[in-house]
Amino acid sequence: MAQGVLRRPQPQWLPPPADPMFTLLLYCTEAAGASAVGMYSLLERREYTIPLPDPPISNRTWIGSSHGWIVTADDKSNLILLNPITGEQIALPPVTTMEHIKPIFNQDGVLDKYEMSYYNGLIPRVEETPYEFDLPEYREVYYKAMLSSNPSSGDCIVMLIHQPYSQLSFARVGEDHWNWIPIGLFYTDCIYHKGWFYTVSVLGAVDAFNLNGPSVVHKRILKDMLTLGYEQMYIVQSPWGDILTVNRMTIIPRNGNPEIEETELYTSDIVVYKADIGEQKLVKMTGIGDYALFIGHNTSSCLPVKDCHMLMPNHVYITDDEYLGYLSLDISDGMLEFTAWKITLSNVVSPEPWKSWLPPIWMMPNLMKTGFQDQNNGGD
Repeated sequence: MAQGVLRRPQPQWLPPPADPMFTLLLYCTEAAGASAVGMYSLLERREYTIPLPDPPISNRTWIGSSHGWIVTADDKSNLILLNPITGEQIALPPVTTMEHIKPIFNQDGVLDKYEMSYYNGLIPRVEETPYEFDLPEYREVYYKAMLSSNPSSGDCIVMLIHQPYSQLSFARVGEDHWNWIPIGLFYTDCIYHKGWFYTVSVLGAVDAFNLNGPSVVHKRILKDMLTLGYEQMYIVQSPWGDILTVNRMTIIPRNGNPEIEETELYTSDIVVYKADIGEQKLVKMTGIGDYALFIGHNTSSCLPVKDCHMLMPNHVYITDDEYLGYLSLDISDGMLEFTAWKITLSNVVSPEPWKSWLPPIWMMPNLMKTGFQDQNNGGD
């Protein structure tokens, strides 16, 4: 397979911002080294290597992709926005400003650990025993992050789903603290649409949050819909106007099959629902027609394939976002044919070049510059 090195200034083949024809797969690879990533272009069916600024990407994890930016966590678990195409970075507020976190210093006064308290917004407050994390270990409690807009606009909010209990916190780019939302538990995904963040929970409930005023405005727009909780529920704004929720079931095969590694994870089923807000019900869909779904740590999206010859209609393109995916497991990534009767998995890139410790992530490139260029990480 052809491979190139992507060098700045902007390469001519890259698209305008948020062009669905240019969905890319970003991944870490041994060949790229500690300070670069591999990138696979679905349009060109070609791999590129992208050099990235410090801190080295090998010392980070990523937990979100939105508007052409990747949300990364460094070795102190501070969050940094990174545009892999332009090389710009924006430090988000330090982890020590989060509601549930207390910094712990060693005898020399150096930050050594984080202590996380286990409680939620229910009153009276009930707290479990706090737990101490090493600095890089704490980033494992981040589930997913998404942006309200391109940070280049100068008015961007980052929503974070995190432990304890998969709650929500948000921060405005350029401010110095995180804001806890003491409403709701066990969220798994979030999107932003026309001034509102929409979240979905493990039971399929959909909440809406408006963060543009002096206080948080919350609406429960769909009650709990499922009797069993699923950690991998997604929420998608469809191009035709419906809110979709996606239930992705992942299994670890039982022992006894000599052809399957015991540590491999597999997506066993995908169920897509239309959220009928008026009737307060989920309507199971039997197909998505000439559209493709992209799910994983990226902002979940549904894209038309009419003018995108490289995309398969009625398919779900997936990358792993399981918590177990960070435990050096071999993850199944690729695309699924979505029908009412069967799920068929095939690889988008074969052989898979990425490291299993950091699953790949979907993104759409963004070439717009911001006024935050060359900021370093968030500090202690």
